[in-house]
Amino acid sequence: MSKYKVKNNIFLILAEGIKIYFSNIDKFFVYMLFPVFGQIIGIILSFALPLGLADRIVAKSSSVTMAMLMILLLAMPGLLIFVKAFWDYMVAYVSLNSMTEGAVSTGRVYDFQSHNEVATRRSFQYVWLLICVGVLSSVASSIFFIIPGFVLWIYLILVFQVFTFEDDLSVFDCFKRSFSLVKGKWFSTFLMLALLVFFTIFIITEGVFVVFDYLNLTDKVSILFNFVTNKIPLDFCNQLLSYWHMPIITPDLISKTIFYSLISFVVMGLTLPIRSICWSLWYRDLAYADQQKNSRVPKSNKRSRKVRDDDMDV
Repeated sequence: MSKYKVKNNIFLILAEGIKIYFSNIDKFFVYMLFPVFGQIIGIILSFALPLGLADRIVAKSSSVTMAMLMILLLAMPGLLIFVKAFWDYMVAYVSLNSMTEGAVSTGRVYDFQSHNEVATRRSFQYVWLLICVGVLSSVASSIFFIIPGFVLWIYLILVFQVFTFEDDLSVFDCFKRSFSLVKGKWFSTFLMLALLVFFTIFIITEGVFVVFDYLNLTDKVSILFNFVTNKIPLDFCNQLLSYWHMPIITPDLISKTIFYSLISFVVMGLTLPIRSICWSLWYRDLAYADQQKNSRVPKSNKRSRKVRDDDMDV
């Protein structure tokens, strides 16, 4: 990032990240289009086709095994689309960091394939990194480790940036490097995370919901999911809820919940570039500070050695 000047201020970094994102929003939108919507399409196809044709398949199949096989075959195209989109979404966690470097250095975002290769040329190592991140996230979300796990996760939050920019490190060393960089800057890193979540997820998501409500589109779009929710047996659940004097669950309520979840997922996916850009800039600031700190150590040693030599001469 030859043109990037160290800011050492999370608010300036957030502003810079938003500037880079919106100045290249068309390219980032195109890049994230399939990873985000491909997952949604894949899930819908995986459930819609089997559920819509299940009755006919069961009626015409000669055995339960044959019916299950046919249902699985119907779900397979959607599963394949979902897996491909999910992998592309995971690759974006690394490639967007590389795009940030290109955007700062040249002012442009281009050649998506070369940025993707930052992860794909080290696929095995990257999959291992994702597994480690998944395991740590599961442990951190446990009720027994939620507080220490969250504290540790802030220390490890730059692991994708370290993997991108320091490709000579092993997976374990990536975690160690992230911990070392954030050490002493934990609160600033936490505040950066809070700002990014508030701006890119809460503010934008709520803004989209307001637009849908203003245009009276929420009910019209939610009703599209009724073909799924109408097949869910809710009688037993509602009997238990009525016994405990709790509001019952209706297909419309489930449809709206699915709608709100999908909108939140889309916003979170399409704004992933903002978060990746800001974390990349924050990584550069911390890496530069760490480099400056380490570069001062030899000079100090030299001065100490010179003092000792002068004392010996005396």
